[in-house]
Amino acid sequence: MRLGCQRPARHRPWLPLLGLLLAWGLCCPPGATALDKVKVRLMWVHQAQFAGFYLAQDQGLYQQAGLEVELMPANPHGHGPLEELGQGECDFAMGWLAEALIKRAQGLPLVHLAQLVQRPASLIVTFQDSGLSDPKSLDGQRVGLWQGHAAAAPRAMFRGLDIRVNEIRQGSSIAPFLSRAVDAASAMLYNEIHMLYQAGVDQEELNIFDLGKLGLAFPEDGIYAHENTWHNNPDLCRRFIQATLEGWRLAFKEPEVALAATMKRVDDSRLASNQAHQRWMLKVMSQIITERVGLEKMGELDPQGLALAGELLFKHGFLPRAIPNGAFCVPAWQKP
Repeated sequence: MRLGCQRPARHRPWLPLLGLLLAWGLCCPPGATALDKVKVRLMWVHQAQFAGFYLAQDQGLYQQAGLEVELMPANPHGHGPLEELGQGECDFAMGWLAEALIKRAQGLPLVHLAQLVQRPASLIVTFQDSGLSDPKSLDGQRVGLWQGHAAAAPRAMFRGLDIRVNEIRQGSSIAPFLSRAVDAASAMLYNEIHMLYQAGVDQEELNIFDLGKLGLAFPEDGIYAHENTWHNNPDLCRRFIQATLEGWRLAFKEPEVALAATMKRVDDSRLASNQAHQRWMLKVMSQIITERVGLEKMGELDPQGLALAGELLFKHGFLPRAIPNGAFCVPAWQKP
């Protein structure tokens, strides 16, 4: 009896590749192209300050622009968004203009792609009964200040008034101000002012020092990229910025949709916030983003605002030299 011999299996190295190609064909119909993946670092935890990004993501605006976008909330215990941008940890980052100018002067090759907030929302607040009724009265007082980008404008104000304050590092809580552990605190019009209201403090009980009205009208939230990203792929930058701006236009036209998108992320992140507060924030954001530019010119950086910020930062020793506009600002916000 002849024993049959099984033919050894032939090695076919192309089979795994064939499987990948078949899977690609099933997932991507004819004519479809791969999406460009980008990472975006926001400036803070999820909140209505970033509602336009959320709608661009949820409503498919990024996908229509050929992008797969990861929105990353800020890491309070890590590097700032612009530092992460310089280290290549993200493709786009949010930041305030004053900080971006300072980082650029220090050698970080970032470029400004679009300006969101046109009117500053930065405030210093004191209680009416404290007797601290004007900025100069803060001399020698305990003043809560955020660190990094948010400190440039108040420090410029202190230097301009020739006063010295006892800076107290301020976190995300307003409890030290409410308990009178500090004499004054930093606040944003769209955030802490309403948090104080929800804690039972009416605006009439406060002295509010509006830094913009005090000559420190530094434009705040902007979108930045590494200059290599802009030089190597300006189309990618434009697609991201245009889709983001469309997200903001949609957020202002459909505020309840924007609020729902915000609250989903707030709840998923288990953040201590509520719908009333996020609605207030979205309302204020609509005012400070569209001021001067409306919906159509959204994203434009006011040349006078840029010049003022550079001049004041240079005057008060934050900048060693002026930053040339052409090397810093690129027109990614302009529609083709």
